[in-house]
Amino acid sequence: MKVGKKFLEHIFVSASIRRWNDQACPVEFIELDKQAHKMLIAFLLVNLEEENGKHIDKERLIKYFLFNFFERIALTDIKPPIFYELQKECKKELAHFACESFVDELPKDFLEEMKEYLSSDVKDIESKILLAAHFYASKWEFDIIYNFNPRLYGVQHIKDAITKSIRANEDSLNSLRSLYALHYKDLIDMFAQLRFQKRWSQTPRVPATSVLGHMLVVATASYFFSLDLGLCEKMRTNNFFAGLFHDLPEVLTRDIISPVKKSDARLGLHLKEMEEKLMLENVYSKIPHLVAKNLKYYIENEFDNKYINSHGAIKHLGSNEVEVFIATYNKDSFNPVCGSLVNFADKMSACMEASISIKHGITSEHLKQGISNIAKLQKEFAWIDKKLGHLLATIAL
Repeated sequence: MKVGKKFLEHIFVSASIRRWNDQACPVEFIELDKQAHKMLIAFLLVNLEEENGKHIDKERLIKYFLFNFFERIALTDIKPPIFYELQKECKKELAHFACESFVDELPKDFLEEMKEYLSSDVKDIESKILLAAHFYASKWEFDIIYNFNPRLYGVQHIKDAITKSIRANEDSLNSLRSLYALHYKDLIDMFAQLRFQKRWSQTPRVPATSVLGHMLVVATASYFFSLDLGLCEKMRTNNFFAGLFHDLPEVLTRDIISPVKKSDARLGLHLKEMEEKLMLENVYSKIPHLVAKNLKYYIENEFDNKYINSHGAIKHLGSNEVEVFIATYNKDSFNPVCGSLVNFADKMSACMEASISIKHGITSEHLKQGISNIAKLQKEFAWIDKKLGHLLATIAL
């Protein structure tokens, strides 16, 4: 397994990077949450563009996103105007520094692509989508700051700059105008509310990661594990988006912990039915059919191994059949999702959350027991790859 504990810990650095820390913020804005929100918005834009007949290279979009995300982690908290000015004169130097920060953690070919992208001025549709999503997510945050204290020095200038950037993107990306429709605004607000739902809410933890941030960690890990396992392009991208959306229903139900879900089969089934009903009423019924169809494929039975057959029907295989699933359906034509791998990334992220907090000196019986319970699952994930189980054990140390 090429991607290890050190890389995963590096990703969690973004959970400690505060945004807008020179402004009077009524709530804390965290970089990991912003990046997750940005990618959720980008997903909507991708689907809107595809409904208009455009082809979007989803893996290229994911890679561009990760390149920018990792650069942000490496450069931490440079003010945007300063960063943009530095990029005009020192783009290659900044790219080199960002890549060097991950040199012992990521595959060499990935870092070479990252360096090339960050050193150049890419203008394809995937980069435009990400830029639009970036400004929209920033606007969502800044609207809260602006409404809290509109008279603070520099606030109006920032608001005008963000508005100008969004309007500039409208001319090159038709789908951006659709986001202004009320139902999309509601959906984007709904995504963002997952910033305020904290994981492990029954115990103090540092950093106190949100459900939204957790979803991005799972997506990122799912993608890199997919690369390591040599999965096809469709499965790689599907695993990323399945990870990104796997906890979305929690915005409607809050976090119902696994012991409650599994305590009784009838209770678990009823909770699942309630989730699906709430998602239909609040999400699927308010967006175009294609967007809803794609979301449902990722969210419903999120940890199942599934594919789409030649008749367009979704077929499922059990988690104990993952080796057969990968051997048989690891082809783009099946549009497959390896839910077992997403499930592993989910458990791995939870283990990292507890482990990092304990390393910071903030511990509790909940965190210790959580790590112990997750570490016991390493044999379960040996069905996918023996090294995954070993990674889980390493994280638990």
